Amino acid sequence: MSSLIFYPTSPKEALVKEFVGKSIRDVPTPAAVMNVAAARRNCERMLEAVKKLDLGWRAHVKTHKFVYGLPISKGAVPRLAEIAKVLGEGSISVLLDDPAQLAAAAELKAQSGVAPLGHIKIDMGGRRAGVVESSEQFVQVANAALEAHKAGSVILSGLYSHAGHSYGGDSRVAAIKMLRAEVDAMLSAADRLATKAKETGIQLPTLTVSAGASPTALAVQNLVSGQPDEAQDSETGTPELQAAVTDLAELFKTVKGKGHAVEIHAGVYPTLDLQQLAAHSLASSKLSWRDIALTVVAEVHSVYPGRGENGTDEALIGAGGLALGREFCKAYDGMAMVTPWGRSGVEIPTCDVEDYEGWTVGRFAQEHGILTWAAGKGRGGRKKDGLGPQGDAVEAGQKLRLWPNHACITSSHFGWYFVVDEDRAGHEDEIVDVWIKARGW
Repeated sequence: MSSLIFYPTSPKEALVKEFVGKSIRDVPTPAAVMNVAAARRNCERMLEAVKKLDLGWRAHVKTHKFVYGLPISKGAVPRLAEIAKVLGEGSISVLLDDPAQLAAAAELKAQSGVAPLGHIKIDMGGRRAGVVESSEQFVQVANAALEAHKAGSVILSGLYSHAGHSYGGDSRVAAIKMLRAEVDAMLSAADRLATKAKETGIQLPTLTVSAGASPTALAVQNLVSGQPDEAQDSETGTPELQAAVTDLAELFKTVKGKGHAVEIHAGVYPTLDLQQLAAHSLASSKLSWRDIALTVVAEVHSVYPGRGENGTDEALIGAGGLALGREFCKAYDGMAMVTPWGRSGVEIPTCDVEDYEGWTVGRFAQEHGILTWAAGKGRGGRKKDGLGPQGDAVEAGQKLRLWPNHACITSSHFGWYFVVDEDRAGHEDEIVDVWIKARGW
């Protein structure tokens, strides 16, 4: 049964007719805006990197379209079976971290006639989904998966990890080392699987080692770095970075030399967000404020002169937890930062996200946010001709664009994106399309 029956999508034709050609200043707020030029740059960089490194790439669309990535459950089988019937062999991959899940995978095969590709989910430190490679639970899952593969109900295809704790990193070296830890853990698991299969006479395909949370996936671009514009980055050319890059490149060779394949996956790379800027997994020439493709347009409803810390102003905007989410960013205390868009004399930040000076959504409730002034160390949203909020006042009725902390969460609250293209000089705010979001669970 199609999930569209229960989760109908927004009417694209009506939205296109109503909004294409208009300015994002004229849309109902709060609204999600996608800068397709930035998204295009981000995608091209990632694809160029994996191509140059001869790595596999698993397109991961949970950020902007929301295909959910969880170990297979019994309740998901009917919907997955319908998809498998339409798309055929190789169309469905499932994650496995509990022997009981093999029954659900077998039922999927029974209902669809298509054996799903099975990937054992490895926990390499994040303590979310997955099994630790050195644990007895891994042995149990591996044995069950091998038996299911032998029976034809699953095609055991590889290992999969997600280093969610990589968001705690603060440098390119940290991101590269975390990616290495991901691949290393799965390589050990792949070797054990291959040995067990050989001992029991089970024929396996080439096992794929699939790695990548967003910071670690972005980190692969460091292996193809070297452009002149990266000279500004403090890590470029350091012995620590060079050693980390060399070490990871050698590990990729080792994996391939053992007959396995390496694959990269990640979620937020097309849009990026403040959390990614705070992780510093790439040089600022490839991971900057200009590369954040998703913003939220919100309107200022009220201004409260002198109410804030040290007598600074505050303002109320019509975007709170329901529009922005509730995930914080380690770089600052707030839920979003205000972009320079539409604010005379305000520049794009030239500092790290930790040093931002300007308006932030410092407090929030369900349906509204409170703008507070962040007195940072660098040139954030500050005016060239004035210091502090006195030189950068906002007013009731003004529309602002916000950089979100976590694009995956923020985008989930909207049924569509208003698409703009900053490469269209003189028409940067004109809506060129409306992209409809997939809905449902």
